[in-house]
Amino acid sequence: MDNQEKAIAILTGWYTGDGMGSQTDGMEASEVEVLCPEGIQELYTLEEVRPLCGMSSDVSDLPTLLGLSIASNKACDVHHVKASYRKYIQEGDGPSEHVSHILQTEPSKADHSLSLTRSPIHGILKVSQSQGKWLTFLKAENQITSSSDLSLQAALLLSSGFASLLEQGYDQGLTFVTELQSFAKRSRFDERIITCLQAAINQKPLPLYDAKQSTFVLTTLLVVMHTLIAFDSYEAGMQALVMRGGNARLTCAVYGGLAAGLYGSQCIPERWIDEIFPSTALESMIKKQTLFKRETIHMEKLAASLAKSLLELA
Repeated sequence: MDNQEKAIAILTGWYTGDGMGSQTDGMEASEVEVLCPEGIQELYTLEEVRPLCGMSSDVSDLPTLLGLSIASNKACDVHHVKASYRKYIQEGDGPSEHVSHILQTEPSKADHSLSLTRSPIHGILKVSQSQGKWLTFLKAENQITSSSDLSLQAALLLSSGFASLLEQGYDQGLTFVTELQSFAKRSRFDERIITCLQAAINQKPLPLYDAKQSTFVLTTLLVVMHTLIAFDSYEAGMQALVMRGGNARLTCAVYGGLAAGLYGSQCIPERWIDEIFPSTALESMIKKQTLFKRETIHMEKLAASLAKSLLELA
């Protein structure tokens, strides 16, 4: 695969993961087990409980808006990005109450995994930008939602991981996570991040977290990296993650983007891709862009358009 094909795979895998996670987001694992004792095989398995399963959330909407801002301006303008996020709050169903509050007031001081939501875009962007310019923009854009240094480091780690999938390529989760840990050590990241990655490499059984704990940045990293090593199939890993509930949209999205970056877009079940669709808020925002004004929005096509635009950015 060339860089553009990999970037499309990453974004499509991310969008599909968000859609799959929509079914169990916010649920306890025990609740999911009662509802689906035989597991979740499809993206619409729990549509009676979640009628809009498959619809994008702020997990996909924020990175898409970031990508669209960069593509339309042909530049990384953090003020334009912030304005775009705030307009998004007013559109359609908008983001969750928690995200809306942060975007309207001030960055969260908590080590919340919201910082990870734009990592695939930052990762793709890194390929076409100088290190200094890229890092400055990532830090400024991250400040829109988080003032936590741990969250910033986690966002930098994950964004660099996506970039390395484009630039170097890996074919095993263990090799990839081990390299991420080496990067964290070289960068002198918080020891908690290094320990988290080591825990994933050790492959001890994952503990179950309550809904609040599942949104912590370290929890998200541990669950995703552990799953990336434990399974060598996009589908199997995704099915395991969605059964955990908790912060399912984001964990499934991060896993989906990384797994697709490892194995290529062919690893994503077409039947799942066919079921994902944009939120009314995202669709409204996208249709204000001339390129998509009269088109039906398909997430796979959106992934291709964003990947091409970001990689061509000088």
